[in-house]
Amino acid sequence: MALAAVLYLAVASVGFATLLLVGHHLGRGPGELLHRWDSGNYLHIAEHGYPRGIVYRDDGEPAFSRLAFFPLVPALIRGVHLLTALPVAYAGVVVSWCAAAVAASGVYALVRAIGGRPGAGYACVALWACSPYAFALWVPYSEAVFSAALVWAMVALLDRRWLSAAALCVVAGAVRPTASVLIGTVVLAAGWAVARRRDGWRPWAAAALAPLGLLGSWLFLGAKAGRVDGWFEAERAWGQSFDFGRGTARFLKDVLLYDRAGRVSDVRGAVVLGLVVLTAVAVLALALDRSVPWPLVVLLAGAWLLMVGTPGSPFSKPRFMLPFLPVPLLLAARPLARARLGVRVCLYGGGAVVSGWYAAGLLVLFEGSP
Repeated sequence: MALAAVLYLAVASVGFATLLLVGHHLGRGPGELLHRWDSGNYLHIAEHGYPRGIVYRDDGEPAFSRLAFFPLVPALIRGVHLLTALPVAYAGVVVSWCAAAVAASGVYALVRAIGGRPGAGYACVALWACSPYAFALWVPYSEAVFSAALVWAMVALLDRRWLSAAALCVVAGAVRPTASVLIGTVVLAAGWAVARRRDGWRPWAAAALAPLGLLGSWLFLGAKAGRVDGWFEAERAWGQSFDFGRGTARFLKDVLLYDRAGRVSDVRGAVVLGLVVLTAVAVLALALDRSVPWPLVVLLAGAWLLMVGTPGSPFSKPRFMLPFLPVPLLLAARPLARARLGVRVCLYGGGAVVSGWYAAGLLVLFEGSP
């Protein structure tokens, strides 16, 4: 597993260096790149804390608020900042890179847990490291910490280590609201174990403990907002309420028919379309693959449903799926592991360069949050 972390760091370093070089060419230094979009919000919370209460616009709708961001990542950034005296932005980079390395070792362990060969585990790690939206693992976003908790929770679940899986669900629930997909998977697996009378009281305990991190985050942010449903009220401004796919369908229609040119004027529209279609195909393919445990299929299907069902920030959907991406990558990792070493090195290195170049576009050039 240590080698998997080293492989991830090597591939990610190439991508991150490319991002910094292209950013320098565009006149953007590391400090500016590290404060873009969600990074800026997490870093501001780490340095100054959360706002008190929700501000409303003249039309009565809530204004954008940092109360929509969960507390664990800002707390980790602040902790590293206080321990090391690093600037807050660089403390955020340390948190992301350490968490991503832990997640990479978990990806390798997950592949091995389902009977995959070591080569397939390394291939899955490398493909994840050079995927198009891997930049979110390099900068102070929450994806790296969430990925680490999610992947290791699934490893523990497949090993039937119920309490470990539940504890990691608690961690994930303090990082992102999308932990609901992981929590649902663990609770469903626990219910199946109870129905089959396996593992005694532990599945019961796992089902009871798994949601506590998510519930605690909602209550914490609600207390900051001054109302129990404070997070949900703050989230309304970001357009993330579940609409059963209507907003996503409209966006994909615009992409397919080249409508509203301003919204689909760059490659991101095609990336989102490909992601939605290919993930659905991957769910079906994994469901038909008897070597893949059903909780992994449920996890990916739940992530797809949540991605499609929430309309806000359509260009952020690939980043939303980044922590879940190792699961569909299983389909490509197995045949890729049999390729020659030179082929794999070229693929991973080239993919990292493209990922870093694309990250510069996402963070600097393209309009809208990636």
